[in-house]
Amino acid sequence: MNDAYSADAAAGRWLRRFFLLLALLAALTLLIAMPVSGLWLYRSGDLAVNRAVEAQSAGFALYGTGLDGTAAGRTDAGSGIGEVYKLALYRAREPQIVLAGSSGMGMLRDSVFSRPMVNMAGTASSLSTLRESLDAMLAEHRPDVVLLALDFWWFSDAWEADPFVRRTTERQAPGMSPEALRMPLQSLLQGKIGLGQFLFMGFRDNRYGMRAQFADEGYGPDGSWYAGAGLSEPRAADAGFMRTLDRVRRQIGEFAPQKSVSTAHLDAFADIYFRLRGRGITPLVFLAPLPGPVLDEMKKNEAAWPHLFNLRRELEARGIPMTDTSDPRYLDADSCEFLDGLHGGEVAAIRILRDLTSSWNGLLSYVNMEQCNRLIAEWKGHASIRYEQVKDIWESDFLELGCLKKTR
Repeated sequence: MNDAYSADAAAGRWLRRFFLLLALLAALTLLIAMPVSGLWLYRSGDLAVNRAVEAQSAGFALYGTGLDGTAAGRTDAGSGIGEVYKLALYRAREPQIVLAGSSGMGMLRDSVFSRPMVNMAGTASSLSTLRESLDAMLAEHRPDVVLLALDFWWFSDAWEADPFVRRTTERQAPGMSPEALRMPLQSLLQGKIGLGQFLFMGFRDNRYGMRAQFADEGYGPDGSWYAGAGLSEPRAADAGFMRTLDRVRRQIGEFAPQKSVSTAHLDAFADIYFRLRGRGITPLVFLAPLPGPVLDEMKKNEAAWPHLFNLRRELEARGIPMTDTSDPRYLDADSCEFLDGLHGGEVAAIRILRDLTSSWNGLLSYVNMEQCNRLIAEWKGHASIRYEQVKDIWESDFLELGCLKKTR
């Protein structure tokens, strides 16, 4: 009996020592890993909003943080680090013309404008956030023209019950929080970065953030999105638009059905539109594009989405002119010019811009039409135009639609 008790006691002591050793090793790992992770975050530029904007004022640089869209990349007020970055860029550039609203127009670049332009697309995901984004911009600088790109689902009760709701509008970049410090370690464990990339930190000077550093994905000096390595991947997440088409058929998310266009949402947008007009700003309203196959699937049951198919008529009844560019096939754009089922590419965006000059002739003084025509002719069927600054990336048929892409 005593021998058995002694054996159990010895085993208990051994287990306690074993778990104590594990705890000490874990603590030692954290003591080493956390400072390394903090240094990694600083040198990679994931949190370097001001440094990125300063670099972009001097030349080409990309800002693509790995924190955007994560809990670590959000402030207490709910704004994302991408919003903080774009507002800082807007403040620095003080543009005469701004693209605001849907991320579906995120690839429209200042290269097709003849006056200073900033792409603020993606800082709004609903009518209430569109209002707050515009308010934050106008508190810094008043542009001449705002191109308002709308997503039809913003006018849905299912997407946003109260379009007049307001959240705290303080926008401050997140810092070295515990969540942010975990990001490099999590990326290492998930295989997003290699051990050498984590330890040796061979970062490029004109890239800020993990996505910009390793995939050439991020925002350029005008706030437009560069899709980077995603353009050359053999198969995109939404290849063949199958993921988006499935959401249409199941009527979920952005494609939740509605019986009629919400009066409250029309009122909310009218408030946004006429307040811009009251500030002496010219707003040009249009719908962000959708690929032909997605629209064709929706047209099989048009009654489910009156906030798309009847939106133009409802807005015009309130004195708000809107250009319906939701179907870019009328502008000779095909599915090969999309990133996925919800986001148009650069060439499709240029086609829409060119079409908007027909809605308001005054826009011609802001747009380089010769450049628009040249790029459309040269890059037809591409989601992105190839630039010298990201010369290592050649666009593939990443949507698997049988698209012919340039290889040299």
